[in-house]
Amino acid sequence: MNPFSRIIDQIVLEDFSIPLLQKEKDYFPDFLKTQLSKFIEFYEKKLLPHVDEGINFSSGNKDVIISKIRSLSYSINKSVEYFYAGDILRATQTFNKGLDDVFFKDLAELNIITKIEEQTKFYRSRIGEKKKFTRSDLFHVNFNLRHIVSTNRYSIPGFPALYFGDNSYICWEEFNQPELKNLNFSLFKNTRPLKIIQLLRIEDLLSKLTENKSENIPFLLTYFTFFPLTIASSIKVKHASGNFKPEYIIPQLLLQYISEDKEIDGLKFPSTKIDYSKLHNMSPYNYVFPVKTVKQEGYCDVLKDTFHCTQPTSLNLEEIRYNPFGTVHLLPASTDDRKIELIEDLKSPYSKTSFGRLEYFLEKRELKKI
Repeated sequence: MNPFSRIIDQIVLEDFSIPLLQKEKDYFPDFLKTQLSKFIEFYEKKLLPHVDEGINFSSGNKDVIISKIRSLSYSINKSVEYFYAGDILRATQTFNKGLDDVFFKDLAELNIITKIEEQTKFYRSRIGEKKKFTRSDLFHVNFNLRHIVSTNRYSIPGFPALYFGDNSYICWEEFNQPELKNLNFSLFKNTRPLKIIQLLRIEDLLSKLTENKSENIPFLLTYFTFFPLTIASSIKVKHASGNFKPEYIIPQLLLQYISEDKEIDGLKFPSTKIDYSKLHNMSPYNYVFPVKTVKQEGYCDVLKDTFHCTQPTSLNLEEIRYNPFGTVHLLPASTDDRKIELIEDLKSPYSKTSFGRLEYFLEKRELKKI
């Protein structure tokens, strides 16, 4: 049995399950330490004999991956500890050093940076406070309105960024399933290749590694090494109405890290709001691309050059254009094999849903720079 197969045979999906749920009585720093410790224990027991002791690394060292997992976990825990003590500077410095040590020291096999080809499709939505939106309304918050940028998992107060979904469905979920007709959507495409950090679900990683080939091993090594970061960034918020959400500490430090790195454009991350078991042949992810330039007003020049978008539309507007009570606008036959369970145990072809219809209309629209 080759090394790849031996490693795969040890993987237990439950040990990589995200998002994580806290109990009401849980103290966040302790909860995070426990989850990171559980993963380290799993790795030491199941994976270490087949990875650190079974693979010849370029550095010639043993215990390479486990030492990085421990180091990154320590940095994450210390960053949260400093944050709770009000020492934001040390929290940031500790986190940044922890990532730098894992990124850049001793191991050529690791590469968490992933490339996104140009002309990849992204979707962005906005709730309809007015009847008609423009392209710029669907871009990041204007710099002169940065005071309205609030805290969120990957949103630093006052710091604009572009947030996308793989499809319109995930945008709807991220808005907590509002009346769909009240959401306006634009399709975005990147004009150049992008470099991103991606935090994946283990199921999605394994689905990409379909053959038992040794060249797939670096993908697994990278995933194991950075899984502490995935854990710390994928804990569901316990107090949704709270002003301070500790679950956002590490994601926001990660966003800040990316915003300061000229070589990294953004981040791809799974939703904590979606039931992925209801999705078939589809795996929607979120993306965040922080601004790389700052001005008194207007929009980031780098993001403007990087992403072109369509004129926004909504289900309401499309139903007016194609009156559902008159002649029904038939969509062409689709080879799309994606399905979604919006109703329990009832799989619907994604292309036939309202989300699929919206995306079909958007793909026919012209993309322009704002």
